[in-house]
Amino acid sequence: MNGKLIVENVSFNDILKSISFDLKEATINALIGNNGSGKTLLLKILMGLVNYSGVITINGTVITKDNIDSQRKKFGIYLGLTNLENKNVFLNLIDPLKNLNYTDTLALKKISDLSEKLGIENLLYKEINTLSHSQKKVVSFAQSIIHDPSIILIDGLFDSIDIYYKKKIVAYLKQLKKSKKTIVLFTTNNSEDMWIADSLLIIKNGKISVKGNVKELIKNESVFSENDIKLPFIADLSYKLKSYDLIDELIYSTDEMVDKVWQ
Repeated sequence: MNGKLIVENVSFNDILKSISFDLKEATINALIGNNGSGKTLLLKILMGLVNYSGVITINGTVITKDNIDSQRKKFGIYLGLTNLENKNVFLNLIDPLKNLNYTDTLALKKISDLSEKLGIENLLYKEINTLSHSQKKVVSFAQSIIHDPSIILIDGLFDSIDIYYKKKIVAYLKQLKKSKKTIVLFTTNNSEDMWIADSLLIIKNGKISVKGNVKELIKNESVFSENDIKLPFIADLSYKLKSYDLIDELIYSTDEMVDKVWQ
């Protein structure tokens, strides 16, 4: 295996059982699984919060107890709103850069560039407690990637978020992909957002049961039912419409479905 993030035979008690996968650079990957599948535990292991057996390699470097702190800086991890402090957005974004010894000039440029791309430039001097839930999520996401990590782990970002910010984030993730980042979406098992990914990994009973191209896998509906995974609403609707010859190909997103129906 020669990927940017390599997980080899990672196990933890009887919950994770010799998990192995290889994620290349310049990819968006979705990892899905039901409650109790081991998905959240795997995320904690990648964050360095749980001891494990096996080998994890980042950019060719095997993670050890001696280098885990320095290697962790290569990750950008979104876990919700837990790291936001009750001060303005600008201060929330500049603090992680100060901790990494960024110069003021570079820090200001990174904040300006990222806030514009995510549509939050008008929020920079507003207090966190005055923002909507969606705005807080976008700010927290920006905070988690402001240091330009090479690997980005995202858990639950697209749940209950305004469509405006969702589109901004999706567009930015696709831009990051072009910049050779490796992105992993830890997502619910029926989330439409899995279809922005290139590859899909299904975790079941502590093992990776399926790994492959998202759009190729969805052509075989049984792959999902056999792994107790619900298809996203749009994919399920797409199958039904196709069975009645109302559409001639599978559709993967709400926007695509609206465009098709409008035609």
